[in-house]
Amino acid sequence: MERRSHRSAPSVRRARPRGQESGARKRPARTRRERAVPPWLTLLGSIVFLLICFAFIFFVAKSCVATQESSQIRKYVTGADSALSDSANVGNEQLQGAISAGLEDPASLDAATIKGVADESQKYYLGSLRNEEVPLEFEDAHHYMVTALGIRAAATGNLAAVAQGDSGEFEEAVSSAVEDYKLSDAIVRDHYVPSSEESLKESGQRGDQNYLYEPRPFMDYEALGLGSGSTQEAAMPEDPNALRDVRIVDVKLAGQPLLPGGNVVLTGSDELTFSVTIANAGEVAETGVQVEVVLNTRAERQAILATVERMDPGGTAIVEVRGFKPGEFNETAPVSIEAGPVEYEQRKEDNTLAGTVTFGI
Repeated sequence: MERRSHRSAPSVRRARPRGQESGARKRPARTRRERAVPPWLTLLGSIVFLLICFAFIFFVAKSCVATQESSQIRKYVTGADSALSDSANVGNEQLQGAISAGLEDPASLDAATIKGVADESQKYYLGSLRNEEVPLEFEDAHHYMVTALGIRAAATGNLAAVAQGDSGEFEEAVSSAVEDYKLSDAIVRDHYVPSSEESLKESGQRGDQNYLYEPRPFMDYEALGLGSGSTQEAAMPEDPNALRDVRIVDVKLAGQPLLPGGNVVLTGSDELTFSVTIANAGEVAETGVQVEVVLNTRAERQAILATVERMDPGGTAIVEVRGFKPGEFNETAPVSIEAGPVEYEQRKEDNTLAGTVTFGI
């Protein structure tokens, strides 16, 4: 027989649905407070971040500019080497043969070949003259190259004109042209190359000297019989103890005297021509003395060379230098004149003169 309990069954508590509140008021949940970064620390971090970004951009930009400048310098040096090498090749390979044949037999003078060389020389000269990508460090060296190529172009053009005309004057024209060619060689050898080497040194690109032009004469003058017989070379003394002194005596611009540190005002009717008087105060005759006039206007730097063929001891010479482009209205531009210096010259203070020129109405 089963025994049953008289206790009542336990009551089952029903779960209260979520969201329902009991009679008592529900206690609000506590929110956990997070620690905030101080404002000054946020500002400092932002400033440091910006500085890092600016420094990175600066160094990257500086590196890009340096690389671009290096490439521009190398491009100029190789381009100048190409122009001078091509000019020398034309002179040695084409012009020399035509001149030699014409001197041996005037009837076989090949005027067409000489005219072709004249056209090529003019092309090299104009290409260098119109070059607008000359690095700032090479401005001085570049004008020497332009001057040398311009001398070759002018001399060959004159020679071509004589060859197409009276062949009886050809030999005299060759002698005159050869003297000009030798002068152009001297400008490249004694001025362009040293100036380019100095420019490479200042720009920190000495390694690019391997691309620099190695001077080569425009022609083999000995083969033409015009080498040691040159009056310029024969008159050049070899005694380093002899007194050598070339000086500037007087400079006139458009007929007005230009004094050291002085100014000359030009009007519309005045011609921009420099008349430079130089003297040989040394003990020996000087030949091939170069006179350079440099005019720096706002638009460009202009430099033109002139040459005094010969000056005896105590003698003087006057050269006129023209071909400059005038500056802007009411512009005052600095101008400098330099004569020589010649080899072994010790006193060089009187070789230069500097002043200004004002372009008036």
